[in-house]
Amino acid sequence: MKHFKFLISLLLIIFINCNSKRNNNNNDNKSNQNIRMASHSGSWYQSNPKLLSEEISLYLSKTEKTTKSGKLKSIIVPHAGYRFSGPTAAKSFININPLDYDRVVILGPSHHEYFNGCGLTPFEIYSTPFGDVKVDTKYINKLLKIKGIFFRLSESVDLNEHSIEMEMPFLKYIFDKKDFSIIPIVVGDNDLKTNIEIGHALYELYLDPKTLFVISSDFCHWGRNFGFTYHDKKFKNIWESIEDLDKQALDIISEIKSEKLDEYFKITKNTICGRNPISIGVSIVENYKKHNKNKKVSFDTVGYAQSNKVKNAHETSVSYAAVVNYIE
Repeated sequence: MKHFKFLISLLLIIFINCNSKRNNNNNDNKSNQNIRMASHSGSWYQSNPKLLSEEISLYLSKTEKTTKSGKLKSIIVPHAGYRFSGPTAAKSFININPLDYDRVVILGPSHHEYFNGCGLTPFEIYSTPFGDVKVDTKYINKLLKIKGIFFRLSESVDLNEHSIEMEMPFLKYIFDKKDFSIIPIVVGDNDLKTNIEIGHALYELYLDPKTLFVISSDFCHWGRNFGFTYHDKKFKNIWESIEDLDKQALDIISEIKSEKLDEYFKITKNTICGRNPISIGVSIVENYKKHNKNKKVSFDTVGYAQSNKVKNAHETSVSYAAVVNYIE
């Protein structure tokens, strides 16, 4: 009887230890997941999910979907603080039907680090106030094999950059419980040749009917602190000159001509921070148009705003545009 009790006690100890190890392994798996925290929440946008949901809902309720026919393949959206750029961003985001997509490629400019090519996230998950979104790490690793163009960002550089993160709450709000993955790409200071090469590398993603492209960019940054105070004197008000300059870029984007857009940037020096992500996006669509001449392809501006209607040289302003790209 004593031996039997001893055996039972021994088996119980073994069971408890095994169960404890299993629980510890589960916890380790969770802690080992490389999660990018929402480093700009609470400052650039609300960190409280309820308040953020109400804000995004309000922006979306005040705009309407475009009447364009075909498949939405890419959008251009701003990435400033939501109280400045949220209403304009909503004009693009409202056109997304989450049931149409399983994956989103996000192209954003690098604001703080100078490099050529594209930096890819080192994180496996992006956190938002609405929940986490997984990164398509398999495709990230595939892109990393293309030497000389793609490299992995450090965690600190990724966390410091806002151009990708600012699109995440809108996307998570729209997709809600619909599962999707992201491919976040921070674009460096490239020449046109490099942007076209990047476009070729991403082209198969554009052809995937379940993948959407989000191009993150603000438009003209005007003011002495931005080092840009261009004023076309044919316009009485400075803000009108800024709008005209931005709309020249938007017109070229609608023409889907990457070389013409590159010339525009060289001539005007317009401070569009996402000029390289836009250049990549236009080159991808241009390539698609070249190989699908019988299909209708369009880039259309659906929203434009300025943070301030500049009237004198002491003021500053940042412009925001919403653009949608459809294919048939």
